[in-house]
Amino acid sequence: MDHAEPVQQLKRRWATVEFQTTPDNEDMASWLMVQCGATGCEILEIDPDGDIVVRATFDELELSEELLQNIQTSLEEYGLGQSLKSLRHKSVEEEDWLVKWKEGLQPFEVGNQFLVCPPWLLDKLTPEEIGVRKILILEPGMAFGTGLHATTQYCLTAFEMQPHPQRVIDVGTGSGILAIASAMLTGPKSVTIGIDIDPVAIEVAAKNLELNKVEKRVELICGGTDAVTRKDFDVIFSNLTCEDIMSLLPEYERLLAPGGFVICAGILKEKLPMLTKELTKRKWVVRDEKIQGMWAGITIARGVPARNLLSFAPS
Repeated sequence: MDHAEPVQQLKRRWATVEFQTTPDNEDMASWLMVQCGATGCEILEIDPDGDIVVRATFDELELSEELLQNIQTSLEEYGLGQSLKSLRHKSVEEEDWLVKWKEGLQPFEVGNQFLVCPPWLLDKLTPEEIGVRKILILEPGMAFGTGLHATTQYCLTAFEMQPHPQRVIDVGTGSGILAIASAMLTGPKSVTIGIDIDPVAIEVAAKNLELNKVEKRVELICGGTDAVTRKDFDVIFSNLTCEDIMSLLPEYERLLAPGGFVICAGILKEKLPMLTKELTKRKWVVRDEKIQGMWAGITIARGVPARNLLSFAPS
């Protein structure tokens, strides 16, 4: 009697883009790939000339011509046109990169009160590592291990200085880290909303809310700011690009309560003057500003009396 051959389970494959750049451009390159839709970035090696090889992974089998064009245009626009000479794309099996990538991840401190940790490392945390910090569990995604949490760092540090916000919205919530932190820091009667136009991001954020047991404290909305009807937010998180922030200023004016403020990050420092000019034009006041490496973070409010606003310590 003939025996049928066992059916082998097909391994999942991912589309990837790889290119060389200098170590100084690691954050920029990873950030750009995330803006283009990458679900993860990793640094593969350092070549003999001292350059690094960036691999960005996309949750699809093949890259469309439109996406490839967007990647090429982004690299050129942000001063990484030299990387186009080494740009290549291919597909890889999941186990070829995901397991190795996870092995390199470590918990990291963010803000003054949080320790961000992937779920499979929770049991390995020591009391010394945790200290007095709150543990924020995050399934790794685009920001882990790429240095991109520098922008989140500013958002949380600025938010921690705000006395008792009750209504918070995270625009472009992504992994949900800022919405989760808001729910953990504010009172049980507070309102936190996270919105994102990407349905995949909303799914990821929902899983992270459950991991941190705050799913009943945060409302997730798949859509833009026009899907939000409330107009009384004390704090708006806006960890987006400079261009996105500028385009959303009229919406922020609609959503913000009197005396409230917007915490903005994800701004390339060379683009900060462009944003500042637009803020002045629209009668926004910059209440705090901090430069960290290539990034700028600012906290802004409408032109209202200073006594109604958060008083920041100098950066």
